Amino acid sequence: MRLTFRQAYGGLDYVTIASEQMERARQQVQSGKRLEKPSDDPAAMQRSVEGRAEIRTLETYTRTGDSAMSRLTAMDTVLGDIVDQLSQAKVATLSVRGSVATQQQRDAAALALEGIRDSIAGNLNTAVRGVYLFSGAASTSASYVKVGASWTYQGDNAPVGVDIGPNQTVDVTTDGQAVAQGTDATNVLDELEALIVAVRANDQAGMAAGSDALDRAFARTTRAQSRVGADQSAVADRQGQITPMRLGALARVSKDEDADLAMAISEMTRAETAYRAALSAVGAASRTSLLDYVR
Repeated sequence: MRLTFRQAYGGLDYVTIASEQMERARQQVQSGKRLEKPSDDPAAMQRSVEGRAEIRTLETYTRTGDSAMSRLTAMDTVLGDIVDQLSQAKVATLSVRGSVATQQQRDAAALALEGIRDSIAGNLNTAVRGVYLFSGAASTSASYVKVGASWTYQGDNAPVGVDIGPNQTVDVTTDGQAVAQGTDATNVLDELEALIVAVRANDQAGMAAGSDALDRAFARTTRAQSRVGADQSAVADRQGQITPMRLGALARVSKDEDADLAMAISEMTRAETAYRAALSAVGAASRTSLLDYVR
């Protein structure tokens, strides 16, 4: 019997292979990950990269949806308050129309209307985190300011939209002029200014015109609030769809990336056994003297 170089070399190969298998299994047990580098499983790594890109996209939609919902909620609250203020203005106006109201009653109604005007102006200038909700795309400027005796719109008519899903957008700012003025010649703040003067002066025609303007502003505001409510529902529906989609993508990525610990432990034990056996075999071969083969 002769000890050849191939036999010794082959034995060392087995030791190396078994050692690598044992180390790979140990690494999986320690990290909990099956994929450490593309060569571990190229196809699985490709699926993992694509899956993680999908997860990042869905998480972006979740963040923009959350941000959109917070602004839409604020817009809904503000528009609801404007509706209430317009209703109060209508009641105050009706209470002094006709010939029975005293000057004291008209002055009290005018003071109430002044407070309502200021409240509506404040509502239209609502900002969330520095973004004015009713200034359209000019969202860094307050919507309405008083210039001289009249109120001026500083925004524009281009609302700002954000993506809450693939090919789905909602507006997170709106055209405040469309709410406050619409197709009227004068915005509701200036209408209230004129109405206050008419109430104090017992101008019945002026009060009638002001009351009609309040009705039109009420209709515009409720329409705007309905649109905001529809957008809130769209965001909630989309978020409800994104959550299971994200969980599904996470599960697929986990299946490709994460190690089966039971299998990894079993593989580590098997590889360790093979490694020890290979070491033993190489050790036994190296202890054989050349004299054993010269016979």
